[in-house]
Amino acid sequence: MVSSMAKHVRLTLAKAIAKANLRRAEAGERPITMNGLAVQAGVAATTITRLARTDDKAASALSLDLASKIVTVLDCGIEDLLEVVEP
Repeated sequence: MVSSMAKHVRLTLAKAIAKANLRRAEAGERPITMNGLAVQAGVAATTITRLARTDDKAASALSLDLASKIVTVLDCGIEDLLEVVEP
């Protein structure tokens, strides 16, 4: 039986930044801010701020190119940035 309830993808940028900063702290490095992430990813700070929101629109606004840049800067996996949730 196939469920008619579609799963949703939620963007968890704040959680990904927190995990990256924990790794950075353990390595004795400075934490990355949302502004720092924007600069290193080559996007506007407002874009990162918009993606850090917890609403459903944030995940739908994320391109694969930008997701790739974010996970590269944060040195994390896509699973740290996106989360599949049940409706």
